Amino acid sequence: MSQSDVGRRRVSQLLRMQVISSGGESLGHVNDVRLSPTAVQRGVGVELVVDGLIVANRHAGSLLGYDRRPDQGPWIVRSVVRALHRNDGYAAWDDVARVDWDSRQVVLAVASLHRELTMPA
Repeated sequence: MSQSDVGRRRVSQLLRMQVISSGGESLGHVNDVRLSPTAVQRGVGVELVVDGLIVANRHAGSLLGYDRRPDQGPWIVRSVVRALHRNDGYAAWDDVARVDWDSRQVVLAVASLHRELTMPA
């Protein structure tokens, strides 16, 4: 789904939305949102757009950036956060077929989530 198809929305509007696979299966709920910067807008600075969604079966809270690098933060905190989120999945924004804002559902164009959350180095 292209960013221009959605318009401007708040990240909070995506959080806790139900995520549905292309086959109609419930995959969980939006637990976190990955953002990426775009080009400078009207000389004001960087605009952030949705890059992808972290999807979970339960609301275990934010990943606090521990999904970004394999060596992020103190090992004990990293271990606890990763254990809480061990079943989470990732849906790239390109995998999103549509967002139904009224019924609070994100429908994917794919059948399953990516299971690797850690960003490549």
